[in-house]
Amino acid sequence: MKFYVIIPVKSLSEGKRRLAQILGEKERKMLTFCMLQDVLFVVLRSEKVEEAVVVSPDREILRLAKKLGAVALAEKANLGVNMAVSAGIKYCVKRKCSPVLVLPADIPLVSNWDLEAMASLGFSKPSMVICPSLRLNGTNALLLNPPRIIETSYDADSFRGHLSAGRLKGLRVKVYLSGRVMLDLDVPEDLELFLKLKASMNTETYRFVLETLKSGVKS
Repeated sequence: MKFYVIIPVKSLSEGKRRLAQILGEKERKMLTFCMLQDVLFVVLRSEKVEEAVVVSPDREILRLAKKLGAVALAEKANLGVNMAVSAGIKYCVKRKCSPVLVLPADIPLVSNWDLEAMASLGFSKPSMVICPSLRLNGTNALLLNPPRIIETSYDADSFRGHLSAGRLKGLRVKVYLSGRVMLDLDVPEDLELFLKLKASMNTETYRFVLETLKSGVKS
């Protein structure tokens, strides 16, 4: 079973503000580029993925996505994650795809094994597979089969919100737990943990963060 992957990305000026105490604006932008590159490197090489769709209002993000081989879907404004996901789902539904997997751009450790495992869990209709963030408050992967089986709610405590939405629909929601997917890079503590993991060393994100923090540059 193949699926479409939707990756919503905020505008570069809006992203990763909680890292401002250790990274300047330029470094946060580069971090976003590196993480997206790592995620797309895995996604676009997976035999399970039909197409990767990056949704963003940011031209630089869209340019990078297209260069790497993804579909670049432009938003007119920064309307939030839910609207971006909705736009991505609309694109996928027009192509009669099922299911869709929503991933954030800030999980550089996601692996092909994760994609295959979630595809296996979400094979039958109706299905919903969800992976939380490490703090169990965010949603770091959401597989929907069919794509519009629930309305997404990427706001505060989205993990519990999505669980509730799935259960209200009578779905047997499957929770997928993977440290690679659960680690998103939002705050300084996340970067500290990321740099300690052996799996991180093969990523563009690791090389950039290590070099940046070593140099002490903040611009």
